[in-house]
Amino acid sequence: MIREESLGDLRKRIKEEKPLIHCITNPISIHDCANIILAAGARPIMAEHPLEVEEITATAGALMLNLGNITDVRMESMERSLRTARKAGIPVLLDLVGVSCSSLRNDFSQHLLEIGGISVIKGNMSEILTAAGMPSHSTGIDAGTEDALRGGNFSEVCRAFSGLANRLGCVVMATGPEDLITDGNETVLVGNGTAKLSEITGTGCMLGALTAAFLPGKDAFLASLLGAVLMGAAGEMAEKYAKGPGSFQTELLDRIYGLGQEQLAEMARVRRA
Repeated sequence: MIREESLGDLRKRIKEEKPLIHCITNPISIHDCANIILAAGARPIMAEHPLEVEEITATAGALMLNLGNITDVRMESMERSLRTARKAGIPVLLDLVGVSCSSLRNDFSQHLLEIGGISVIKGNMSEILTAAGMPSHSTGIDAGTEDALRGGNFSEVCRAFSGLANRLGCVVMATGPEDLITDGNETVLVGNGTAKLSEITGTGCMLGALTAAFLPGKDAFLASLLGAVLMGAAGEMAEKYAKGPGSFQTELLDRIYGLGQEQLAEMARVRRA
């Protein structure tokens, strides 16, 4: 089992090294993704022009690709950046936003996975079920209630997601009331979080960006675990002090920035699947 002090070591390292994180993401959450990367101690760059992304990706410590609000330009840029990252050994997080509700996104995600070089695929339960070739019940970009992780489907889903991780050679990060993270050998569940996170837009994208900020540590499983625990714990703390969605968003960013290592370790609710 991952020791909580390992999470603290990784978080400290990122704050000290301040790696550049290249994000090609949607305009709906681009501002929040940039700020959460800064709050984690890394540095964001949000370039997406096809004629410059290869040069920029080559200088980055990690690459985050987000399929939300997809366009032809971003599709071209994502492929160019992914090929650059793969050649240079730069870790990549692919956020499968909307693959359950759009054949365009699903087909494009499969194309990116075929190129290879992905360190983490992230999505809600419906999106990861789709990636695994299983039935899903999304409503737009939101996970369907039928796809929630529960006792009746727990073993089947764990096996499917573990198999997907092994097949793709990457970490699978499925978000929900409990986040499931697996590298094909080890599978853990993270119980941190609050329903308030779903009441402001972009928190799923922010989690992808936060996790990408920890990928320069070269341990994709640990980066995913730290991203899930920190986002969930920060949300819990923000809920205590916020008066509404506006102040919750501000408090969330402040807690990502300032939550102490000892408090984070105390709050972490991680269990082996």
